[in-house]
Amino acid sequence: MAKVKSKTNAHHTPGFVPEESVVDKLSLPSAKPVNVLVVGEVILDRYVWGEVSRISPEAPIPILHVHRREERAGNAAFVMANLRSLGADVHALSVIGQDSEGRRLQRLLKTWGINTDGIVASSKRPTIVKERFLGSVQSAGRAIQQLLRVDNEDTRTIPPTLERELIKKARAKLPSVQAVLVSDINKGLLTPQLLRAVIEGGRERGIPVVIDPRLSADYSIYRGATVLTPNRFETETATGVAMTNPEAWRKAGEFLLDKLGLEACLITLDRDGMYLCQREGAGLHIPTTPREVYDVTGAGDVVLAVFGLMVALKENFVRAAALSNIAAGIEVSHLGAHVISRDELEEGIKSRLASPHTLQDRKIVSIPELKRHLEKERSRGHRIVFTNGCFDLLHAGHVASLNFARAQGDCLVVGLNSDSSVRRLKGDSRPVYSAMERARMLAALESVDYVVIFDDLKAERIIREVEPDVLVKGEDYRGQTVDGAEFVLARGGQVVFAPLLAGRSTSQTISSIVQQSPK
Repeated sequence: MAKVKSKTNAHHTPGFVPEESVVDKLSLPSAKPVNVLVVGEVILDRYVWGEVSRISPEAPIPILHVHRREERAGNAAFVMANLRSLGADVHALSVIGQDSEGRRLQRLLKTWGINTDGIVASSKRPTIVKERFLGSVQSAGRAIQQLLRVDNEDTRTIPPTLERELIKKARAKLPSVQAVLVSDINKGLLTPQLLRAVIEGGRERGIPVVIDPRLSADYSIYRGATVLTPNRFETETATGVAMTNPEAWRKAGEFLLDKLGLEACLITLDRDGMYLCQREGAGLHIPTTPREVYDVTGAGDVVLAVFGLMVALKENFVRAAALSNIAAGIEVSHLGAHVISRDELEEGIKSRLASPHTLQDRKIVSIPELKRHLEKERSRGHRIVFTNGCFDLLHAGHVASLNFARAQGDCLVVGLNSDSSVRRLKGDSRPVYSAMERARMLAALESVDYVVIFDDLKAERIIREVEPDVLVKGEDYRGQTVDGAEFVLARGGQVVFAPLLAGRSTSQTISSIVQQSPK
């Protein structure tokens, strides 16, 4: 296997650059007008959400009681939606059927502002539809998982007349775009002739062509492309290299660069992050940020969209790969294909750069920030719990009640009284610690997901902003009027009283300290 030119650093493993040197300087480039052509199978993704409470008496299968249906743009169409969300002008080149699903998909794309005059409606093949059935466990709305996927598609190679029409449209589009992205899921659209027209047309005009390839042992159809973005299994299949360690990643990447004449190869490695192999420059391993993974659907499409957009904006491959890695991490934390916004990507960059102290501070949010976070939590089917208090001089009783509250759902929001409201409630000698100090102590607890500081004496207004599924108060509030209880119950939520830990309270702690202090 021929060697690809690679710069090395004497202080690091040969062929690698230090990942932290990239991340430390990472930022999202300012939005600029850029046109991108996306070629590949557009798909209508349909999600059927419901609740499973019993097994069918007819067969050993769950019964799904449907609550809602949702239709989204999938595969190449999902790449397009992400590009639009990040500010690019997008031109589509694909095929749909002359059917109701095709018309719905066209409407979805136009809603995103995508130019669809490169999409051909064919009477010879149906619009590809992937229908996913997702169920949660009973009325708790928890443990959502995919139960079944039903695909409607025709994967036969498109006829020559349709191929010629698409090649003609591609050639007409190329002079006006700054990059071409190809999403190949091997459903019969991307013939060798169409790929050759796109790749050679891009090279002739100096336009980068970035391809998310199919699963195949023969990648010769991609020869001459600028960048390939295969996943671990696709890379193993195409190269014969077992992708088990960094040296194997480097060998596989160099093999693809040499054999296909690529400028770079970005290999996605699931739990291991990514490996970037470049013709001009050192290799780079970008580890993934640990997070709870809900669904890998769409992660490869997001990598293609973000990496391709950065290349179109003249960013170097290293920065493009680092940003793609962050975007993929955001994507897998959502159920189903989730279109990533510029704000989300910027927030992801800040999180990636954060020190442990600021990671803790990220739990402390304003009301607008909190509402954005909770929208994402609810999109995952999560049950929101709210509790509130002064939490001055955090003690074991507080920790026990917060652990109890967190056990009532999936996401715990703590409303924290501001310094002025604590003084009005407790007197001028309180609080002992400032609101930010108290917030940081709460945020350090594993049971707490978000902390929001409020200035009112009563929690009614903040509860109406949060709209929790469960409101938790201490057992000593039973039989009393609880702020926000009527609002939560009217929305179908619950009010739950937490047991108290005997002999634990802030007032008792302060009194004990005063008694034990020297006179």
